[in-house]
Amino acid sequence: MTGAPLLAGAAGVCAAAGLLDLAGTRRRGSRWDAGRLIRALLRRAARSPAPRDLAARVDAAGIGASATEVMAAKLVARRFADRSVAATPYLRDRGVEVREVEDLYAEPVLDFIGRAQPDCIFRFGFGLIREPVLSLAPKGVISYHHGDIRRYRGQPVAFWELYTGEREMAVTVQVLSKKLDAGKIVLEKSIAIRPTDTWKSLERRAFDESRSMIHEACLLLDRADVRPEVVPEDELGRLYTIPTFRQWAALQGKVLLRRVRALIDRVRS
Repeated sequence: MTGAPLLAGAAGVCAAAGLLDLAGTRRRGSRWDAGRLIRALLRRAARSPAPRDLAARVDAAGIGASATEVMAAKLVARRFADRSVAATPYLRDRGVEVREVEDLYAEPVLDFIGRAQPDCIFRFGFGLIREPVLSLAPKGVISYHHGDIRRYRGQPVAFWELYTGEREMAVTVQVLSKKLDAGKIVLEKSIAIRPTDTWKSLERRAFDESRSMIHEACLLLDRADVRPEVVPEDELGRLYTIPTFRQWAALQGKVLLRRVRALIDRVRS
């Protein structure tokens, strides 16, 4: 590709510092009030654009508060366990120009992208990208979807494949469209689901095994004989969303049963 490299992402991802606010909790007898703690976390997290977007999508889908609490608790646990490298310093150390913006659609940002003349734009993160950004690059905006868009659109990564008892999940690199997880498919990869997998282990393996796919997708897009696959609208999968607490608890039981069966099979063999 001949265009200049460009990285565009939404600002405002939750920082670990300050996320946990115990000032909003109180003791009831000998127990911490978990509901108050989670609500305090949600209030603090709601100050950033990313969780606000998540909350808006939760409200639009008519999901109960317990579903949001499940994801909030998972977010907190992940932040304390996260050992990943921060993207901004990592990219700057490698000579990639990074511009942090509050509004992706502000005129100065659109001018910056236009002057860079990218062949394509890589979006990492969550949320819909709309026009005019979708059309700024000739090859479009490419992004991961950790799922098969013919069967599992939406979120969270790896949850519903485990929940429904699938034997594999897919990772897709797509050229984004106006609809969520309904873009043109550039590249796909299957990830086997092991009998001992938990939600966390499957999610992590899906991320780890798909690292090189964006590079591969760029090479494919640079070929004149490659045309991303258009999935007809009537063949798109169901749009999944955040699980309720009951669904999350049911998954824990299903995972435990799978692991016990795997252990029994290993002992018998």
